[in-house]
Amino acid sequence: MELSFEEYRDTDLSLIQDYYETTFAHYEPSVAERIFIVRDAHWLVGAVRLQDEEGFYHLCGFQLLPHYQSLGVGSQLLKHACRGLAGKPVVCQVLPFEKPFYLHAGFADLPLQQLSGPLFSFYDQQCQQGYQIELLILDTPSLTQH
Repeated sequence: MELSFEEYRDTDLSLIQDYYETTFAHYEPSVAERIFIVRDAHWLVGAVRLQDEEGFYHLCGFQLLPHYQSLGVGSQLLKHACRGLAGKPVVCQVLPFEKPFYLHAGFADLPLQQLSGPLFSFYDQQCQQGYQIELLILDTPSLTQH
């Protein structure tokens, strides 16, 4: 594998949209997101999307091609994406089967009483629709110390 990790800075998001379609995931392109990718040689094999919110980053998308999973590539991509985010924490919502991965990557449970604004609204809407999601938080300053 010839892996390279980078922030995707092209305002033409068709490459990211095409990638999401290959992974059967829905994606609405947004230039407001920060997108980090991993390539194997020249092939796009993973993407992390972060939305800059007031006081935190919302991890709003994370896709990795199946044959790159369980090899540490996702952990490396997530660490690359979260490093150097201006000292803001990263918040993500996860399904129960995803939680061990994020806990291993350094995330911790986010107490619901700390929620407000759009994140609370999104969380509440997801719960009302029957999704059993949990919120996790990563303190990004701790990443720069490792």
